[in-house]
Amino acid sequence: MAAMEPAAAAAALGLGDLRGPVGILKRDELSPVWRLETDSGAWVVKAIAPHGDYWFDDVAQTGRLEAAAWRAGVDMAEPFFPAGDASGMWAPVGDGVHARAARFLEGAPAPAPVPPHLAEWAGATFAALERLAIAPDPDGAGDYAFRFHPESDWDEWLGQARDLGVLDAAGARALKDAALRIAAIGEAAVAAKPATLVVHGDFSHLNIMVTPDGPKLIDFDSGGPNVPWWELVAIAIEMGAPGLGVMEPDRASIDACLAGYAAAGGRIQDAGESAFIGILAGRLSSAAWQLWMACGHRGGSAEQQAQFGRDLRGSVTALTTMLDAVPTWATWLKG
Repeated sequence: MAAMEPAAAAAALGLGDLRGPVGILKRDELSPVWRLETDSGAWVVKAIAPHGDYWFDDVAQTGRLEAAAWRAGVDMAEPFFPAGDASGMWAPVGDGVHARAARFLEGAPAPAPVPPHLAEWAGATFAALERLAIAPDPDGAGDYAFRFHPESDWDEWLGQARDLGVLDAAGARALKDAALRIAAIGEAAVAAKPATLVVHGDFSHLNIMVTPDGPKLIDFDSGGPNVPWWELVAIAIEMGAPGLGVMEPDRASIDACLAGYAAAGGRIQDAGESAFIGILAGRLSSAAWQLWMACGHRGGSAEQQAQFGRDLRGSVTALTTMLDAVPTWATWLKG
């Protein structure tokens, strides 16, 4: 995006004039993130050009969760509430671009694995979000993680990935096997029609900001519908193994997250394979996005497509590791 766009975004959002240099927090050609010092203080500002109309419904329901969480006193970054025409926390800032802001927090992300005291906080914080009971939009299209693509789609996509050198034959075979195994678990679980709520969607160690005032949750932008128990299990595993696929999960962190959730009123539920469908389907959905991006189906430069290819290969390793570990993790959920 152009160099002057941060100032334009700040003005369009109503943050006021810039009072210092722009800090680049994420140098992403499709969705940059800046730190801006303005008349109203320091803000993290994100910009994006939506890929399709579905995006507006998605961010509107996520915005309901974020607004309700802030008003309920959840430990989190203060969102900037835009005036006028907005979708959730996102407002148009010109040329088809939308932007949003949240208060900049001094601090650092939680380490990996997340220490038990922070993992316990994470479980309790998720329970607080669950109590808000933000219902998904009944007409929305945003439950992407639980749409299991047919084998013929994977064959087509993975054939392209091999032809383009994004994946080798072994990687393509491993991803297809993982996709089919996850679909077998997920289709049965989803068919049972468990109740869903709008959840944070990216409750990771990178989105727990450890500040002088204690831990704060940031980045609600990946929110969407999920079964709360499935989301909590995904959070607990992430607390113990943020680098899943390259590190062994720390059971103490997982147990602490579950304990924090239960102590805050959360309800511990089933510990079978279906309990893990949230983390499995979410990672598979991310892998599908990485595959499409790496193959050039969603735009981006050659450099960005190459990075998505590297991310995809990491996801293949993680998915294989996760599926192999599910029987062990299920015993941990049982205590």
